[in-house]
Amino acid sequence: MSENQKISANTIQLTSFCFNILLSDLLDKLEADNPGILNNKVSQIFGFGTYDQKKSSLKKELDTLSGLSLNGKYIYDKKRELSSGKPFIKLNKPYNHILFEYLGYETAVSYIHEKLEDEQEKKKQLNLILLDKKTQPHYYVSYHFGEYKEIVKSEVTVKDDWKRIEYNYVYPQDDGTFKYFLYYGDIKKRNDALHIQTRTFLDGKMVPSGENIVYIGYGDPAKSKFLLGVFSAFDINNKLIAVKTIQEKCMSKEEMIEKSHQAKVPGYIAQELRNQRIENDITIPNNKMEISLKSPYYSTYEKIAGTYIFQFETNQKENPEIHIHINPDNYKISSIDPGILINKDDIQLIHNASILNIRLHLSGLTPFLQLDINIKTYYLKDNTKTTGKYNGIDFENCLVSGDVVFTYKPS
Repeated sequence: MSENQKISANTIQLTSFCFNILLSDLLDKLEADNPGILNNKVSQIFGFGTYDQKKSSLKKELDTLSGLSLNGKYIYDKKRELSSGKPFIKLNKPYNHILFEYLGYETAVSYIHEKLEDEQEKKKQLNLILLDKKTQPHYYVSYHFGEYKEIVKSEVTVKDDWKRIEYNYVYPQDDGTFKYFLYYGDIKKRNDALHIQTRTFLDGKMVPSGENIVYIGYGDPAKSKFLLGVFSAFDINNKLIAVKTIQEKCMSKEEMIEKSHQAKVPGYIAQELRNQRIENDITIPNNKMEISLKSPYYSTYEKIAGTYIFQFETNQKENPEIHIHINPDNYKISSIDPGILINKDDIQLIHNASILNIRLHLSGLTPFLQLDINIKTYYLKDNTKTTGKYNGIDFENCLVSGDVVFTYKPS
């Protein structure tokens, strides 16, 4: 089979012989379900132009089946291609599967096997459709932290030898049903990662929707039980977001669907993804005070840069100390104490910027492994010595908390 004869996951090629039978079957079913409809104009039959949306049409039938808003003229244009003598008719998604589903067939192949009686025509058509074994689809359930502070699942199907992908996001409804959002993607492999541009069907046409990047290493991604990545897109509330994703491989389509509909999220997934989400408000700020609700407090944030000496009150005879420095250029926290390494840090201004919250993960010659320190920003003045609160985990893995006396010197 030549390369141009292979179909991609987004298209299917039909011979004119096969498409003629398909079109006839579509219209026969439309007439059987809606007697007399074929006496109307073609615009009403197919559903385009000045057709009456309240009356029956092929578009209306397919919209009801798919939950999408399809372009009725698309099918009529394919009919005109057939009439013009084209030897092959190409159907793009979602028409390449919805037309067959409308007739009660799960795939184009099952339709061809049953409806094409001419063996030569059947063989000719199957040669356009059947792909080698290496292009068999792979199935995953993808997880990410969603709009409503819950982990969202997606049914992921990889096709065409890792060239095409589908994401079918699953949202459980209160009545026990599910709402779905379907996205199609083209995969480009670059070094050890997959770069995926996604599109979705909106207002009768395919539109760009987002980008996924998935790490696969240098081996065969199909052999990996899990794939890790990130994606950025507009969410269901039209906010621009970026989230961490985990794809878990399934052995079959049925297993993928079953897992995607289960309410249970495995613990090994939940602990990795909860709150792993960045959201941008859909606003265009005109000045620095409008970037977000935190913007008015930026002047207080600029004050936090400097050197801090923390002395922690404990039950020990000597209260341990930790010295840190917050860089005024990039606000990175570093340890002044030799032998103490800060592995992870976080800074937040909370309660209208009245409290500075510093979170540290430490290693090395440190009295603490984790610290959560809260101090009043009012006291961030040169060489001020005052008291705040702390809690954390000490080097013996004990939970500790109490007062912390700190001295601050601005940079």
